[in-house]
Amino acid sequence: MRYIIVLMGLCILLEVEGFGNNIIPPGTVLLDKKTGTYIDNAEITISAWMEYLHWLKQQKGETSKDYTSALPDSATCEKLYGAVRYFQHPKFRNYPIVGITYEQATAYCQWRSDRVNELQKGCEVVYSLPDEYDFQMAFKKQKPPKNPSQTINPINPKKKKLSGIGYNVNELTANSKVIVIGTEGNQLIFDDYRGAHYQLGLRCKAILKK
Repeated sequence: MRYIIVLMGLCILLEVEGFGNNIIPPGTVLLDKKTGTYIDNAEITISAWMEYLHWLKQQKGETSKDYTSALPDSATCEKLYGAVRYFQHPKFRNYPIVGITYEQATAYCQWRSDRVNELQKGCEVVYSLPDEYDFQMAFKKQKPPKNPSQTINPINPKKKKLSGIGYNVNELTANSKVIVIGTEGNQLIFDDYRGAHYQLGLRCKAILKK
């Protein structure tokens, strides 16, 4: 069962205006200066995914494969506040999108790359899923929470620092067989990818190509 979610919120891609002067892709922090690699400071939110769906609906059509294949599988999310409530209620707009497959996540990365590069001049930005090495590096750079929560936390859109890696939802990696599932001590833990899950989300990395 797939649930169609209604557009609400502002498109984060509009923030790229003037990005060429700022160097840093919007919503990211520097991960590796030598390779020009940045990573999202937090997971992709429901609001951001809804903007993605809105664009697909407007440009490709509501019955198109592009649109229908991008819809989260609500059946995987029924344990998380109830699927309809989680995807529709305004109070969850800044919560991580979950119930996304690896294929949906990589399609989102490609879409994000295309849309940003339509607006960005001077250099190319390529978005993709972070690999295990990226996550390990980012995990060491982030400040761990003082009191880790056992539930999924919302994302503060005003917060610019790295957060959530290993401490919020599980996350997809560039390796289609591996996901981030949490921490053990000061180590990041990975596990096998078994498909969309109500606690599995994503974030992107961005590479600048001048």
